Amino acid sequence: MKFNERLKPNTEFIVYQPGTLSDDNYEVLNALYLPVIGTEAFGIYLYLFESTKVYDKLAVRFHRELMDELSLNLSDFETSLDKLEAIGLVRTYVSNKEHDDLFVYRLLQPLTPEMYFKDPMLSMYLYSQVGSAKFNDKKDRLIYPELPGDLTEVTKKFTEVFYHARDAKFQTPDEHFKQNDVSRGPSIDLDDFDFEVLYTHLKGTRIDKQFFTKEVKKLVVQLSQLFKLNAYDIKQILLQSSSPQFGIDKERLKTEARKYYQKEYGEVIPSFTTAEEAVRPSGDESYLDSLDKVSPLDRINDLRNYKPSENDLKVVTELIVKTGLENGVLNVLLEYAIQMKEGDLPLRYVMTIAENWEKEGYRTAAEAYQSIMEFREAQEEKRRKRQFKYAGPGEEQPAWLKEKTSRKENRQGTSKTKNTKKTGEPMKTLKDDEDFSKLINKFREN
Repeated sequence: MKFNERLKPNTEFIVYQPGTLSDDNYEVLNALYLPVIGTEAFGIYLYLFESTKVYDKLAVRFHRELMDELSLNLSDFETSLDKLEAIGLVRTYVSNKEHDDLFVYRLLQPLTPEMYFKDPMLSMYLYSQVGSAKFNDKKDRLIYPELPGDLTEVTKKFTEVFYHARDAKFQTPDEHFKQNDVSRGPSIDLDDFDFEVLYTHLKGTRIDKQFFTKEVKKLVVQLSQLFKLNAYDIKQILLQSSSPQFGIDKERLKTEARKYYQKEYGEVIPSFTTAEEAVRPSGDESYLDSLDKVSPLDRINDLRNYKPSENDLKVVTELIVKTGLENGVLNVLLEYAIQMKEGDLPLRYVMTIAENWEKEGYRTAAEAYQSIMEFREAQEEKRRKRQFKYAGPGEEQPAWLKEKTSRKENRQGTSKTKNTKKTGEPMKTLKDDEDFSKLINKFREN
């Protein structure tokens, strides 16, 4: 929704919400919606819901209230409301009456966990936001086991327990009662995909036009946007997920769409950004802050000038699937590995560092970068100490070191003066140091 000149601090609004939020609703909102819409939009949604307990039903209020209570300007409110509308938690209406500046915000309850996770757009977006480890953790916490299989239901029917006599005066109420107004999922439009072009592609195939129910159409629109698919792509996927007897298998359709995307792009998941998110830093935002917002798939594309190799995509895929590291940490790791390996991206090397950083609990690009700097400083300090201890040709050793070396040589004899200046043989270097080699190998082994 884009606000026009009708929206001002004194513009009126009504909150329409005939239901309530249960404990289960709050759990789903916290676990599944908050990571996607952010704290500001989340706060607006909860404030509007809770405020209806204070105001009368359909009370007319002013937008200034929202600005004062939530410390928001109208521009920030608009941005957050866009997210709530897009994800399906709010539906917004405006009055059609002339000179009647009135907005109606209809609040919807969140989807059930099963509906959320089986929605391809919502589940994939959540995955891209929180990573595989947290995604699976959230899913596992919301799973509830099915009933045992070997059961016979013996529940009594109403008429077996209650007797009721007919009363000619009684009529069933037809008023509109309080009820749960559940979200329909992400806000999409069937017009976002050209089905007429798709039907043209499907002529002569076993896929009948009547297979496309409203539910199937909605899924096609979601998949087309999610996996960047055109009508021809959708045709290929439908041929693998349909039959003349049973029509279009929606679960198979989702699976085949993922397979097609991986085959075409070599990626595990598509990347997501909202309209206001910038890939590059701007204003006060630092470069490291910007890396926290960028998908590793997008970052490897940038680093490889949009020509990533098959190995590049394999490495990024392994990082996303097998670790719970945040985007910023993964992006720093990719840049560091490419720099240290002179353009290469060895899987074993990258995974070794990733496992170490995961154990250390790094969550941001800044923390990962700081660890690299600390590691390099430690190695530089050790290098300086080694060079000081083993002075090179032409350098003057301090008196205490000369005395110590002389005593050592006297004890060991002249046959063991291999590394002194008198033999003319090379001095001991950092490469010969066992401790240093272990630290280097930790990050550089292939």
